[in-house]
Amino acid sequence: MKINNFSFSSNSQSIHIEKVFFDGLNLLVGASGVGKTRILRSLDQICGVAKGSSIDFEDVEWTINFSHFGKDYRWDLKASSLNDETFLSTHEHSEISHEKLIEFRGNHEIEILHRSDTGSKLNGTDLPKLKRTESAITLLAEEDSIEPIAEGFKRFIFNQMPQRIVISTGLDPSNLSMSLNNPNYHIDLQKFKEASVNFPTVFKGYYLQKFFSQVFEEIKETYINIFPSVKNIRVTVDRESANEYNLLFELEEDILGDWISQQQISSGMYQTLTYLIDIFSAPDGSVIVIDEFENSLGINCMPQLTDFILDKLPDLQFILTSHHPYIINNIPWKTWQLVSRTNGIIISRKAIDIPTLDTASSLDKFTQLINLLKYEDTTA
Repeated sequence: MKINNFSFSSNSQSIHIEKVFFDGLNLLVGASGVGKTRILRSLDQICGVAKGSSIDFEDVEWTINFSHFGKDYRWDLKASSLNDETFLSTHEHSEISHEKLIEFRGNHEIEILHRSDTGSKLNGTDLPKLKRTESAITLLAEEDSIEPIAEGFKRFIFNQMPQRIVISTGLDPSNLSMSLNNPNYHIDLQKFKEASVNFPTVFKGYYLQKFFSQVFEEIKETYINIFPSVKNIRVTVDRESANEYNLLFELEEDILGDWISQQQISSGMYQTLTYLIDIFSAPDGSVIVIDEFENSLGINCMPQLTDFILDKLPDLQFILTSHHPYIINNIPWKTWQLVSRTNGIIISRKAIDIPTLDTASSLDKFTQLINLLKYEDTTA
C-alpha cells in the first residue's frame, strides 16, 4: 500500500487537515503544536477503521487516495453522531452516513461501493442493510473487489508500544510450530510478514528468532553495528502463571556479559530495536509511520538508523516527524514537508513548493527552514 494523499475533518475535535500529499519518503517538520502528530494519528484512525475499529470522533469526514497492487483507489467516508437510543445500545460514538470506494482506471472512475442513508451498492448491485458503525471495507473484506483494499490497509504500521508494557499470551509460544518449506524460504517469509504485520513488535521478534533465524541474525548484526557495546539480543518467554506467558526483549552487553531485561534497557536502545524489527518484518508495500523519530535516540545511533531507513526505499513508504537538526539535515530536503496551523486548519506544504528552500544552497536550506518555522502562524 502507498498513501498518496488524504484530508480529514472532525467538527467535535475541531480538527481540519487540508489535503496532504505523500511520496515514498516524507519528513514532516514544523513548530511544536502545529499538527504533525495530528496528521499521523488521523491516518492511524482512518486505517484503524478500515481494519475494523470504531470511529472514535463524532462528526468526522475524510478522503484518502492510495495505491495497492498496481491499482489506484479513493475512499470517502462521513460519519455523524449517533442518536441517544443507538448510542446506549452500541456504546459507539458515530455511525457512517456516507461511504464510497472508487478505483481509477486511466481517466475513468469506477465505483466499487457506494452507501448512503438510503441504501448501499457493491459494483452496482444492491446490498442488504449494512451495520452503520463499521466500514464496508471491514464488513465486505471477503468480496473480490474489496479484499485487496482491506489487505492494503493492514500494511499500515504505527507502532507505539511503550517500553514498560509487557506483552502476554495465554499460550506458551515455545510450543508454537510453523510448517516451513526450505526451498521456498522466501515465500514462507513473505507469508509470515503479511500475517504478522499487526502483531506486537516483540511477537514479530520472537517468531523471527524461532522460525526465520537468518532475518533475526541480520537484525542482530545491524543492531550491534549501531551499538557496539551489545554482544547479543534475544526475545525470551517468561512464565508468569499457568495461563500467562510474557515475552520480553533482552540484551547482552559485551563488557558485563549480563543479560539486561526490557525494562532496564535504555529507552533509545529499546526504540531502535523496535524500529529495526518492525521494518525488517514489514511486507513490501507497507507504510511505516514514526512520530518524533529522534525521540530517546542518542546522536550515536541516528546516522546508522537514518541510513537504514533510506536503504529500505522504495519497498516501503515512510512518514516521519522530527525536530532534530541531524535527522532533518540528513534526509533529502525534497522529502521535507512544512506543517503549519492557522485558526485550527492544519496545512502541509512540500519543500519543493517553497521558493526560498528551492533556491537556497544545500548549506543554507536548514537555516531557511528554521526561519520559516519561526514565522509560521500557529494560532489555534
